[in-house]
Amino acid sequence: MGNKKGKDVLGMATVTLSKWGNSSAIRIPNQFLKRLNLEEGAELQIMMTTDNEILIRPSSRPEESNEDLRAHLKTLLDQIKPETKRHEEVDYGVEGDELI
Repeated sequence: MGNKKGKDVLGMATVTLSKWGNSSAIRIPNQFLKRLNLEEGAELQIMMTTDNEILIRPSSRPEESNEDLRAHLKTLLDQIKPETKRHEEVDYGVEGDELI
């Protein structure tokens, strides 16, 4: 799915602007929150473009824990099969003033 500016759009939803105190609010669909790994209380940035479009994005990317990274690495390593052909070591020689 693409839009007029050529950026890829992964999802789209129609939401309703609702009153919330002295401001207005929208509800962000759950599938968007899951994809962005966001939960209630997450800080977001909201911007208005010169084309009068509203952009909303996470203030910062959620950091993966070491446990998440280890699980991901294990998943990748489990995909390596003993019969997988591997390349030989490549000797590029010595360049520059490195001490070996």
